[in-house]
This record gives sequence, C-alpha cells and structure tokens, in this order.
Amino acid sequence: MRQLVQNRKSGAVELLEVPSPVCGPRAVLVQTLASAVSAGTERHMLKLGRQAALRTAWERPDLVARVVSKLEREGLAAAIRAIREKTQNTIALGYSSCGRVVETGTEIEGLRPGDLVACAGQDYASHAELAAVPRTLVARVPEGVSVEHAAFATLGAIALEGVRLAQVELGETAAVIGLGLLGQITVQLLLAAGCRVVAVDLDPARVELARRSGATVAVANGDLPSLNPGSVAGTPQGADAVLITADSPSSAPVELAAHLARERGRVVAVGLIKTELPRHEFFRKELQFVVSRSSGPGRYDPSFEVEGRDYPYAYVRWTQTRNLEAFLDLLARGRVSIGHLITHRYPFHEAPAAYELLLGGAPKMGIVFHYPDVSPSLSHHLPLAAPAPRPALPAVGCIGAGAFARSILLPAIAEHKDVQRAAIAAASGIRARQAAQRFGFRAALTSADELLAQPDVDAVFIATPHATHGELVCRALESGKHVFVEKPLCTEPAELERIVEAHAHAGRLLMAGFNRRFSPFAAAARRLLASRRGPLSFNYRINAGPLPPDHWLSRAEQGGRIIGEVCHFIDLVAFLAGSLPVQVYAAGSGQGGAQLTLTLEDGSTGVIDYITTNQARLSKERLDIFGPDLVIEMDDFRSALVHQRRHRSRWKWRRQDKGHRAEIGPFLKAVREGGPAPIDFESLARTTRATFAAMRSLQTGAPVSCV
Repeated sequence: MRQLVQNRKSGAVELLEVPSPVCGPRAVLVQTLASAVSAGTERHMLKLGRQAALRTAWERPDLVARVVSKLEREGLAAAIRAIREKTQNTIALGYSSCGRVVETGTEIEGLRPGDLVACAGQDYASHAELAAVPRTLVARVPEGVSVEHAAFATLGAIALEGVRLAQVELGETAAVIGLGLLGQITVQLLLAAGCRVVAVDLDPARVELARRSGATVAVANGDLPSLNPGSVAGTPQGADAVLITADSPSSAPVELAAHLARERGRVVAVGLIKTELPRHEFFRKELQFVVSRSSGPGRYDPSFEVEGRDYPYAYVRWTQTRNLEAFLDLLARGRVSIGHLITHRYPFHEAPAAYELLLGGAPKMGIVFHYPDVSPSLSHHLPLAAPAPRPALPAVGCIGAGAFARSILLPAIAEHKDVQRAAIAAASGIRARQAAQRFGFRAALTSADELLAQPDVDAVFIATPHATHGELVCRALESGKHVFVEKPLCTEPAELERIVEAHAHAGRLLMAGFNRRFSPFAAAARRLLASRRGPLSFNYRINAGPLPPDHWLSRAEQGGRIIGEVCHFIDLVAFLAGSLPVQVYAAGSGQGGAQLTLTLEDGSTGVIDYITTNQARLSKERLDIFGPDLVIEMDDFRSALVHQRRHRSRWKWRRQDKGHRAEIGPFLKAVREGGPAPIDFESLARTTRATFAAMRSLQTGAPVSCV
C-alpha cells in the first residue's frame, strides 16, 4: 500500500510503498476513502522537518535540555545516537480520515466490514490507503454525511473539545481568534451552542467567511485598536470566553484574548501559539487560561487509545470517541457545515503537491485527499532486495524496530557480514521499511507471524515492548528459530515456565540481552576475580532517574522497572561472582526505586540500590566489589580502580562501553557454528526468577527464594 510521509533528514514529502498494517484484536482495519489536511498542524510539522538543527533548538529548548542531559549521563556517543535517530526518522503525515471497514479485531463489537467510519489519531488515521485504527479512535458515519465531510471529523472533535473547555452557556458571548479551518468550525459550533460569536483574524477574506457562517461580529485585527472590548464583544463587559485557534509563533493572540475577555473570563488555547501570558492583564481581570489537549479525554492515554479501555460514561461524558460521534451528528443534522470550507481537492497520488501549497503563499483552508475506491493490497510483506545466493550463511530476522533496535541492535547486526539479513517486522510499515533499507535487510514486514513462518530464517532478534517478550520467545522457539530477546526474558512467572518447556523441546539457542557481562570491564573483572579465595560482596548503585508518568515502562502490563531493568544488574553480579542467586530481599525506596539484597550460591552477597530520584549530575552506574585482599571500584563502564594488597591500578576505556555490540557476535557465531549459547539457559532463568522474587519480596516484606 502507499502512505504519505515526510523524510526528516531531507524534509521531502513523498508517497512510499509500505507493507499493509495488521489488524490487532482491539482495532479495525480501514480502507481510506478520504483524508483531511490540518493546515496549521501539518504546516508546522513540515517546517520543523525542513529547518536547520539550530533553528529547531531555538524553537524547542526542551529537546536541547534532553540531549544535554543524555550527554552528561551517558556520554557523547549516546547523545549523537539520540540526535541521529530523531533527525533520520521518516514520519507519517495526517490524523483525520474516513473510510470503509475491511476487517475487525477479535475483541471488537458494534462494527463490521463494510461500515463507513471516521478515524482519528497521529500514526493511525494517516494519509494512507489502509489504516489499522484502535476502536476508541473510530466513529461510525451517520446516514447523509459524505465521505469528504466525515474526513474532517477529527478536526471537528478538536474544535468541539475547545468549546467544551470554554464552558460557554446559552446566550454568552465567545470570541474566536484565528479563522483558519479550526477557527471556522469553532465559530459554527459556538453558534450551534446559542452563543453570540466574535470572529477575529488578520485575513479579511477569512473574516468575511466567518461573517457568512453567522458570526455576530467579524473583524480584522487591524480594526481592533480603535475598538474597546465592549464594542467588539457587543456587551459592555467583554467576551465571556475567548478561544484561540490561531497558528502563531508570537504571544500576540494571547495578549489580544486578554484584551477582549471580561473580568474572570475564560481563555482557551486550541491552536499552536506561544503561551507567554501578559500577567498584568490576566491578574487585573483574574482570567482563567486553559490549554486544550486535542480531541478530548483519552487522547495520549495508551490505556484508552491502544488498549481500548473506555472511560465510564457517567464520569467522563465527552471522551475523544464521543466528541467524534457528536461532531458527526452535528454534520448529519446540518448544524455544522464543512463543504464551503474545502478549497482544494487532490487525488491521493498528487498529495505531495498539496504540501508544497501549504508552505507557499497561496490561500488555503480545507484540503482533502480522495483515494481510488479500489481495494489496495493487504500484503504484510514488502520485498526490498532479491535474496542473495549465499546458502551457507544463516539468515536472521528482527521483530521490532523501535529506538533501541535502530540505535543499538540493528547496527551491531549489520556489522557482521557472515550472516544474511532476511527481514524486519514492525507494527509500523514505515518504520519496518526504513529500518530494513537502512540496515540492509531484504524485506520489511508488519506481521511477526509471517517472519516466524519463513523457513529460510534461522534466528530472530526480538526487540518489542517487554510485555510481548514471553509470547514471542515461545512462538519463535516453537517455529524452530534460534532466539535473541532483549531484556527481560519475560514479565510473568507463567511465561517463564512456558519458555523453559519450549526451550527444552526446541533444541535451539536462546539468549537474553544481558549486555553488561559482555563489557570490557566485566571481562577484565571476571578474569581478575576468577582466582579469588572466598565469597565476594557487591555494592551496585544505579542512578536510574525518574520516568515521565506516561512512559510506556510505567504501564503495569510491561512488568515495571524491577523486572524490566534491574535484571541487568542481577545478571552482572551473578556473572562476576560466577554463581547464581538463591534468595532476594527487596525494600522499596520511593518513586519506584528499590534496594535488593542478593544471596548467591557460593555465599557471595550483593546490594543493588536502584535509585529513581532525580540525581542527574551523578554517574548512572557505580559498582564496588569487595573480596579477599581485593577491591574494585567501577564508574559507569568508563574506568575502574583496582586495589590489591599494597598495589593500586586503574583501568580506563576510551569510551563508555556496556557491551551492547559485543554480545551480538558470540550469539551469531553460535548460530553459525552450532556452539552453545553465550549465556547458560539456567542463568537466564535464574536471573528472571530473581526479579519475580524481588517483586514478591516488595509485597511481603520478607526474603524470597529464587531457586
């Protein structure tokens, strides 16, 4: 199928052939018939993608702060990788469309193939011939509403959410600043709500359009200085609510809103504006200021959008799904009109030309793409290169093409010329294609099942969200593949038992990405510690830092940070001691942090302090190892100080190296030559059991066995 994308490296907009999306259990697969362009948002994205890095830094200081933080904590190489990933991404364009349901997920009720639906959401309702859209981002189109008009439903829901946040009542006066497509829809919604509407814009043509829609007062900005708020709003006091739907890099719209609003009025920012509030005016009038977050409650909440968990109707009356439905109903009843706002129509194959129009100076309002009503290919497989005749070399595939895979895993695989790179599978067809081309794989897929079914693929790398690891590992082993899975091995005890059984029957290699044991430090320390006499004591401090509340790892089904991250540190302690953990005691330290005390088979002990408070200036990892007549102090895999009796020496490496790339070679060699797995399976299982024991210990407050 074809999809419209922007290449962030070149800034170009182009139609790409990508594999078709897979319909998940809580999603519907939709054949797109029309999609709408949000001129303000998408023009902003285009400019951001085409401008120089310094200009981006000036406009987005928050991104600069993140890079600086990564530079301080993880070094120059990690910061460069992060910048490269951001600037080389290909991104999907569009977020408002209409189409016909082709397939429904196994958990979907109330929709069936053939239904006409409006779709919403960045990365879901994109400008593409097919879209897999979560159920909560889909609304059935009522009879009498055209496909073209329904394609604007997401924009309508965004305007509707702004009106709801303004809390307008029948008979109140509301001002709308910015009369682009979003502003024109907002004017009509306010009129439908029984408000007097003041419409303001720089462009006289847009002002006239709002006047024809029924705005009580429509005025160009240039006429405002001679008018006081009362005369503009039509009341002595000023506007009860002001909605800013402008797209502006300045704070002028906010200043104008404060000028027009009455005392204790409400100002709602819906458009892309600079939110520097004129404090004196806001203080003098005691104004309320609210930023509207897209199309309603549920937006950006993974539990709502991805997992399909709707909010209770009685407590959250207007979710983004119900806003979509409400706007479509207003269209059906003729209370809102879209037709006169559409100024440009393009067949989908000419879509790139529309984006050149967006960046040009020509007037534009509603832009819509029309798609041929011909069923596109449903193939989840996109060949990119013919298979090379190298039957003696094993072929590898990868499931997952997220940031870690692209920055760490796939470059390491690409360095090895003694394996064939067969295919990359990812939920996003764009991401699968981009990663496959960038790292020399022969094909891009959107179906993990199709990758696992390929008989010529000998080994698979799994780099998907943690909650999927256990199931994919089992399916890969049962498909006869050797498996490398990023940590953790799995997130549930029942999954581990299934993996143990699958591994025993498969006779294939299984390795988890416990990379730290492959670091130069771990190799040197293991050699030095091998000749010790007596147990060791480990004190391992990890300055992990806090996670944003909406980070995917914060979601309960992903296993949390103990299972997902602390497994690394348990494995390294066990590797350096040459002994497996038998018991864990864990105590919470607040904000998701914990202190684990490990007891190992040989009597060694380890204390792992996993700290999640914000200590950005400290190194991320510090490990002190105490043994008979020996102490090793390691600092962040950059250097180590070794004390032996009266002698002291320093190990130092040119760059931070946590073993990410070094772990790939031994695994591929074992696949190629038939040797044992680089990490003994019992060690993988015991480390995983230790994380489960730690979680249990946190609940019970008692030590827990992990044997």
